Amino acid sequence: MIINKLKSLSVACAATLALGVSVTSCVDDLDIKPKDPSSLTDLTSGDQYYQFLAQVYGGLVLSGVNGGSDITVDDPGAGVYTRQLWNLQELCTDEAFIGKNWNDAGLDELDYATWSSDNHWLYEAMSRFTFQVNICNEFLREIDKAASVKDPVSDEEIARMKCEARTLRALSYYHIMDCFGVGPYVTEDHTIGTVPPTMTREEMFPLVVEDLKEAVKGLPLAADQVYGRVSREAGYMLLAKLYLNAGVYTGTPMWSECAEACKEILKTNNTLAPTYKYLFCGSNDKYVGTGEILWGIPQDNSYTQSYGGTTYLGMGAYNVSISEDLQKRLGISGTGWGGPRVRPELANMLAKADARYLFYTDGLSNDLTNIGDWELPGGSGYMCIKYVYTNEDDYENTSGSVSLNTFNNADWPLFRLADTFLMLAECQLNGVECNGQHYFDEVRGRAGLDPEVLTKDNLLDERCRELYWEGHRRSDLIRFGKFTGSNYVWSWKGGIEAGQGIDAHRNLYAVPTQYVNTLGQNTGY
Repeated sequence: MIINKLKSLSVACAATLALGVSVTSCVDDLDIKPKDPSSLTDLTSGDQYYQFLAQVYGGLVLSGVNGGSDITVDDPGAGVYTRQLWNLQELCTDEAFIGKNWNDAGLDELDYATWSSDNHWLYEAMSRFTFQVNICNEFLREIDKAASVKDPVSDEEIARMKCEARTLRALSYYHIMDCFGVGPYVTEDHTIGTVPPTMTREEMFPLVVEDLKEAVKGLPLAADQVYGRVSREAGYMLLAKLYLNAGVYTGTPMWSECAEACKEILKTNNTLAPTYKYLFCGSNDKYVGTGEILWGIPQDNSYTQSYGGTTYLGMGAYNVSISEDLQKRLGISGTGWGGPRVRPELANMLAKADARYLFYTDGLSNDLTNIGDWELPGGSGYMCIKYVYTNEDDYENTSGSVSLNTFNNADWPLFRLADTFLMLAECQLNGVECNGQHYFDEVRGRAGLDPEVLTKDNLLDERCRELYWEGHRRSDLIRFGKFTGSNYVWSWKGGIEAGQGIDAHRNLYAVPTQYVNTLGQNTGY
């Protein structure tokens, strides 16, 4: 069950194999068949249905069943949902960059915002998003049977589990709409084996929103929900995110609806955590659910090992040349992977007195002149140390009690209350009376900053300071009209170090080549 960092996910993987969920492309998104002809095709106990639900949740952070991969990728660890999402939301912006030292094909196209439909990261992201929809649908097809098996699940719990799966499905549709603008739309009611209908985000948006609105009503409040499972507050946050971007997705803004969804969250959760940096350390699960992390994706270095999630943003982002003293401070044994590093525009956005300034700078330069080897000393680009392995009660690791060499314990903070506050500020800027200035100042106040007049430019900058490296920046820049074009450029935007404008069609990613025959292609590619 989904307790103690999703401890039984390894068993859940086997349960999912028994159901035979598979997907290779959007054409096959409804093609459910056993991977192993000798495996069971039915679950026989209530516990197995809980295990199946755990696998639905695990799809956001694990590589695949039994350590393998649910989608065809060249590196299962790199194909993790959260890692794919983060790459698409951060690498093309002013916040993060992966240099030539990794030399992974296609990463430079994300860094430069010059991708084509042949970029394999786009294929892997679309495959991961649609697979997650697929596994949610299969769970919804099967869960009613849990009432009539050994140790049956109660009708009330089945209803709750259905609402959770529908919310998880809506999350993936949100990511499909945001990144690609088009995708297969399918629910548990569609006939298995048929080609799912293709929808634009204008067509998909109202269907996703209406289903999510109903699902949220059946979710427990965070105070009554099991750790690791989605709460009503988290569901309202996803709904608010959809409303926040409605103007981009459909051409019709929905600021009042966004503010109302945010207010639903504040009815039961309205206090920021006292210390920013502890929200991203190895013991941040204390803030998940009833705390500031409204929706946290559990990670554990023993039971939910992942090369995505916070492992990618911790070990993956640490320099390969860090000293033993710095290793101890970060709570690791050994050096990092030398992957994502900080773009200078992000580093310049935060003053060193800002409590959110979580960068390591010694021996590194605040530029990206050398995008080859990233060494210490002398490397180009600061190191992000926002996601650390140490715990809150010994954050600087003076005891030396933490010594991990790969997997992070920190949960992935998918949605936070501070974002809710900043969304209310944005709603106020767009004509909604919702005390947005107050919430804007609360976020700044925790960081040790004075109140500031709420303007669109100030808000966009504040969203960067508060939410950097959390997977929101691309969407924010698009919503504020600063992602494409040349009115705002950053280092290596458009493929040159000084930055240059990019065409407006890049507000959407290209539909991957493997999906074009089914979905068509976005304009401009």
